Amino acid sequence: MIRAYQAAHGGLVFETQRRRRQARSSRLLAVATVLGMALAVGTVQHFAAAQLDAGRTAPAAWNDAK
Repeated sequence: MIRAYQAAHGGLVFETQRRRRQARSSRLLAVATVLGMALAVGTVQHFAAAQLDAGRTAPAAWNDAK
């Protein structure tokens, strides 16, 4: 475990590891958010298309063709 010590200029020493961890965490959260939204939109679109298709009837020519 690396401790952060107060430097003479007022900043913290060894703070870069914490910043890297925070940056990685925020990037991961952003990617997860984008993927979650894409999944939600895809699901809603799929069900909307299925509901639209269920309401349609096929033309008679499609049912008679063999």
